[in-house]
Amino acid sequence: MPATVRVGLVAISTLLSASSTLPYVVATVKRDTRPRVVTWLTWASLTAVAGAASASEGDYPSAAFSFAGTAVTGVVVFAGLTYGDRGCSWLDGICLALVVVGFVLWLGLDSPGIAVMFACSIDFIGLVPTLAHAWRRPSEETAATYALIAAAGAVATVAAWGTWTVTAVAYPVYVFVSMAACWTILVYRHPPVSVARSHSSEPDLRSSG
Repeated sequence: MPATVRVGLVAISTLLSASSTLPYVVATVKRDTRPRVVTWLTWASLTAVAGAASASEGDYPSAAFSFAGTAVTGVVVFAGLTYGDRGCSWLDGICLALVVVGFVLWLGLDSPGIAVMFACSIDFIGLVPTLAHAWRRPSEETAATYALIAAAGAVATVAAWGTWTVTAVAYPVYVFVSMAACWTILVYRHPPVSVARSHSSEPDLRSSG
């Protein structure tokens, strides 16, 4: 892949990541969305570990994507401190502890690939409550944010195309798949307002007769 094309894809991925939190932060300030601060702090830490590990191997498209994720999730953490949920569950504590374990393993074993795989695994553990929350209360999540992050992951994967290493493609691919899953759940469980209104305006035939 030509270097100019790769740089352009990295720029697009970074812009998508940066813009992904805008609707989420706006919804948070408006009290339409309540981010869990500890969960987003975990994600900020994980992306930092994954970015540092990828950068150490020279996989800069993946590193740029991960560090952009650190920045945008950090913005959500900041907004959540005022408008979000500051509670901490046992699962949150385990996830944060595992972030530290992954970081120590990376430094101790000098294996960036292990650090990235740890980041993906821990991220998924922390994502499970979000998936459940999206299914139970889709109105409290912002689908556009997950769609933009998924798109950023897809573009970052294309930017790394041809470099088939764990540090190059594992995290972007994971983000694309996981965020696309979140977006799909939200769209399926929370239809557009116009659709919801059309259903609510239909007469209840069960009450007649």
